[in-house]
Formats: sequence, C-alpha cells, structure tokens
Amino acid sequence: MDRNTLTGFLLIGLILVTFNIFILPKDQPSAPEKAKIAAKAAPKAELKPVGTTPATNDSALSESLGPLAALGNGNAQLVQLSNDKITVTFSNKGATPVQVLVNNYKTFEGKPLMLFKPGANRLSYHYVAGNRNISTEQLYFQIDSSRSKSGNMVFTAALDEKRYIRHTYQLEKGSFQLKHQVQVVGLGGILAPNIDYTRLSWSTSAPRQEKDLKDERNTSTAYFRFSDEEPERIDYTDYETQELKTAVKWVSFKQKFFNTSLIAEQQFDNGKVTTVLPSTDSIVKEFNAELVLPLKNPDNQIHNLSFYFGPNDYATLKEFGIGLQEMIPLGWGIFGWVNKLIVINVFDWLDTSGLSYGLVILILTIIIKLILFPFTYKSYISSAKMRILKPEIDEMKAKYENDPTRQQAEQMKLFQRAGVSPLGGCLPLLLQLPILIAMFNFFPASIELRQQPFLWATDLSTYDSVWTFGQVPIISFLYGDHVSLFALLMTASTLLYTHFNNQITGVTGQMKYIGYIMPVMFLGIMNNYSAGLSYYYLLANLITFGQQWMIRRFVDEDKLHAQIQENKKKPVKKSKWAARLEEMAKAQQQAAQQRKR
Repeated sequence: MDRNTLTGFLLIGLILVTFNIFILPKDQPSAPEKAKIAAKAAPKAELKPVGTTPATNDSALSESLGPLAALGNGNAQLVQLSNDKITVTFSNKGATPVQVLVNNYKTFEGKPLMLFKPGANRLSYHYVAGNRNISTEQLYFQIDSSRSKSGNMVFTAALDEKRYIRHTYQLEKGSFQLKHQVQVVGLGGILAPNIDYTRLSWSTSAPRQEKDLKDERNTSTAYFRFSDEEPERIDYTDYETQELKTAVKWVSFKQKFFNTSLIAEQQFDNGKVTTVLPSTDSIVKEFNAELVLPLKNPDNQIHNLSFYFGPNDYATLKEFGIGLQEMIPLGWGIFGWVNKLIVINVFDWLDTSGLSYGLVILILTIIIKLILFPFTYKSYISSAKMRILKPEIDEMKAKYENDPTRQQAEQMKLFQRAGVSPLGGCLPLLLQLPILIAMFNFFPASIELRQQPFLWATDLSTYDSVWTFGQVPIISFLYGDHVSLFALLMTASTLLYTHFNNQITGVTGQMKYIGYIMPVMFLGIMNNYSAGLSYYYLLANLITFGQQWMIRRFVDEDKLHAQIQENKKKPVKKSKWAARLEEMAKAQQQAAQQRKR
C-alpha cells in the first residue's frame, strides 16, 4: 500500500468517525482570474504553413478526372488555423481538415488530445462529369493567399477564373466552431446535367482518449437530428448502418467527452451513418456518413456548413440552439430534467468559485440534502409511528393468522384511528428517487470532472483504483480487475445506513435482508463507475446519518406515542378503501360459513 492510499484510508476513517471532511482546494486561480489569464494568453485565430509533400504527377489519376484532369496534379501542402480552443490542420489535397487538436485538454496518457490525426479523417464531395465520379479528395487546391487571412482559409481548385470549386473556412477567436463554405462556379457545362445533387462522404477513426476503453466505447456512437425533431442515435453497443431517409440538420461522431459534428445551415436531403468496431485498442470506434446536398445550379451553387470540434460541455453545445447538448446522457424523462434545470445550474455556479471539485461535490451534496430534508423528516416520523404501532400489528397478525383479508382490514382500522399512513415512510423516499437517479447520470457524463484529482483518485470522472489485480475469471467479469476505494466506502456506508434504518422502521423478514443484499450486488457496478459518483453517494449517506441523529435528538417518541393514543379516541370517518376492505372481509366470512354448512 503506497503512501497516498494510506493517507486516503486515514482521512476517510476520520470522516466516518467525526462526519467532518478536510479537503484541500485546487492550487489554481479563481474562475475570474483564469478567464483574464486565458484572454491575455489566447492567440488570435491564425494561419500557419506546416509542411509540404513532393509533387504528384499521376497520369492515370488525371485521366480518371476527365475535364478536371488539370486539377489532379500538384504539391500537397499542410496549413493550420488556430485559436485559443482548437488547432485545425488542412491539406490542400481535397481542401479538408486532416487533424484537429483540442487545446487545453490531454489524453489519459498526458498526450495532446487529437480528435483525429492525418489519415484518420476523410471528407470529400462527389460530382458526376460524364460517366466519371469525381471526388474532391483527388483534386489539388491552391491556397488563396489574397483571400486567406487571420482566422480564414480559402482553397480554390480552378480551371480558369470563371470555372472553379472553392472551399472557405473561418475560425473565430474563442470558438470550437469551424465555419465551412463550398462554392461551385461555372461548371454547368462540365457536370452531368441530370444529376441535381452532391454526395458528401465523411469517415473518421476516433482515437482513444480515456483510461477505461470499454466505458469509452459504450458511450461513443453516431448521433443525428432530423429537422425539428429530437436527436437520435445508433445504440451505443450496436455496430450498424442507419438510413437517414428524410432531411437531416446535423450528424455527430460522439465520444464520451468530445465530439466531431457536421452541421448544415439549411439541411442535408438524406443520407446514412455507420458505426464500426475497430480491430485495434488505439481506436474507440470508426464512423462513416454519406450525406446528400442539393446541386440545383452548378454555375453558382453555395453550401454553408460548419464543424464543431470540441468537448461535450452542456452549456457550450446548448448555445448552438439545435439540440447538440442532447448527446450528453443526462437521463430520460424527469431524471434528465432534474439534471438540466437544477443540478447543472447549481454545479456550474459552485464551479465559478475556483474550489476543488471534491469540495464542490461536498457543497452540492449538502444543498441537495437540505432541499430533501423535509422528505427525510416526514419519512422518519412515519417510520417512528409504525415502530410504535408494531406491537399491536404483530398482535393482529397472530390473531388473524388464518384470515389475511380480515388481518388487513383490522390493520387499516388501526392506521386510521392512529392517524398513520402505512405509505408515509415510502412516499418521501420515492420523491427523492429522481435526484438519486439524476446524479447517477450526471457524474459520469460531467466533463468538468475529467482528469480532476481528489485524494487517491486521479480522475473523478472514472473509477479510482487503489489495487489493480488483473484479469481473474468470473471475478473480473462481475467485479472488475481493480479495487475502487470510494466504491467500497460507499457500499460500507450504505450497509450501515440499512442497519440503522432497519432499527428505525422495525422491518423484519425477507425485506430486512434484501436491504443488505442490494448494496453488495451494486458494488460490482460502482467499482467501475465514476469515482465522483461513489464519493457523492458516500457523502449523501453520511449526511443522512447526521440528519437522522439530529431528528432523534429533537423528536420525543413518548410524546409521539401519546399523540397516537389520543388519535385513537377520536371518531374516524372510514375511507372508501377501508370500507371496501371491510366488505371483502365480510364476504369472505360469509362464504366460509356457507362452506362449513
């Protein structure tokens, strides 16, 4: 056991005994200071040549281009556009991005984070001239230095001044968006007149970025959005082709924390997307897309598109206003809305403080538990009342052991007289369930926690490991190849909570043991999940202990018992449910008497 791990155990032991947590803030400037530093240090979007390759003179290739043969020879050059967010490298052969570096992010190995590298991304527009299918990736474009300037890159493949294909790119300061315009001019006499569309083909091999390859693959897929509809996707664990038979607004190749998206200003007419499982662990998934753009006027046709190369940050993606943020798996239905309306806003507000993320999660947990405290209080009071009535309930069970219907009816009478709801302890817990599940989705998907250390955990967005023991048959399948200390502590605290809760509620029989089995079964999942999530659940359990201890100190159960006895003396109007139970009991008694006769 190394020094850091021992320190972690000692600190957590202190937490369990005193319910106090000592967390060091990050040695970083505050959010406003970081913004000022970034603004000063961030370079303007700039153009930079980065290399050339020898000239190409392939007569066979030129012959295949027919009337565009003159554009099939040239020198391949690499140039860059960069700002404070991304660095995009282009090749003039095809005039498309061949590499994208996301600044200020690293891979799990500490290397610069590339969304794709040369040879791993192919983007091409296909035109038909006679009986030839001409692809722009076969053409050599000239870099238009008179039009290219800071933040802009212009490539032109020209037969002459009036006949050309032009690709323009624009990268603004402080943006992950690369604007892209395709212009076809004067090719009406060259391109096939009966073809009124351009086919765009796009393929990317997404490199591995995260420590847990299995988790990264299970959270990476192709997303797309039909016009004015919710985004859809290929299932995370499927490798298939999805036909896009109607108009499409955007297509995205999404990884766990980053995505590469292609957005149409208007729409793509139709297309298809494909996900492929690669044969190497250095690639997460391979993506392919075939999209169709209209080509109504080959003498002057313009397509306005844009790329998004960057992180899956909810606020950043939401600014586009086209549903890109829905790629972040925050949960369905009410669970997703809890994250979008409450959790993300509170977390972002706390994040501006510049505190360590361990402390941010602690404060977030305290806020949530304070909001839920009224439900916790009601649940405790209801459980206390049920515990007070337990001797009478047990007596009824023994008395009407052979008559379950009568037993249930008598219990309902007792609850009504005492003013106790048998569901009073369950309903408050059910009302807390949306937040519980919302957090289960929030922490693993939160890019803010990516590579953020806390105590022995080096990355709160993935599992922490204090011991990696390797692959062991069955054990590795059910539990994993490592030990997550946060998951163990969370499980231990849940078992403790179950023990004390059983004492409070007086639960017996099978339900008593189910409460102990579930946390142990859940350990296999949490061992491979986000350390930030296990840490949150641990904190939530500890705070719940504190709340219940406080409630027990201030709630007089003798007074509560006296109140129940007073309630029994008051006349109670029967509810419809109680009346129905009584009628059922009487009917069963009459049926039994008839059988005896």
